[in-house]
Amino acid sequence: MVKIVTGKINSEKTSRMIQLFEHTGVGDGYVSIKRMIRDKVHSYEAMRLQTKTRMPLIVRDEYVWETFPVACQIGPYLFNQDTLNQITRDIREMIERKIEPIYLDEIGLLELEGKGFDHVVKDMVRSGRDVVLCVREDLLERVLERYHVKDYEIVS
Repeated sequence: MVKIVTGKINSEKTSRMIQLFEHTGVGDGYVSIKRMIRDKVHSYEAMRLQTKTRMPLIVRDEYVWETFPVACQIGPYLFNQDTLNQITRDIREMIERKIEPIYLDEIGLLELEGKGFDHVVKDMVRSGRDVVLCVREDLLERVLERYHVKDYEIVS
């Protein structure tokens, strides 16, 4: 079953995913933790739910450091290739180990362009495992279509 946490931008979707995980205490996966400088997004860290370990996932272009391995960019946001690779490996291992549910935050424009977590989301859906995905409400229909999701539940 595919469960989807959805809402508008800045509507606490990530917090809802963390609450779902903490309430059940089962499964594993990643959420994206926003870091701000005053009223501006500085970066996002990927946090693994079971271990609470964090890795740099996204950084705003004006804050990027020289050794940041850029995979791709959307607007002012640069994505870390090493972190994308690590999350992909970890989620594929979760699928193989039959961990359920597997959480992944956030599926968006990057994936709709075939980048970011696109391939691992396809693996997650095809696996038949219980998964929890975070998707902005304005992208929901496109994400459902791209990943051929027919059976899903909106989690509020």
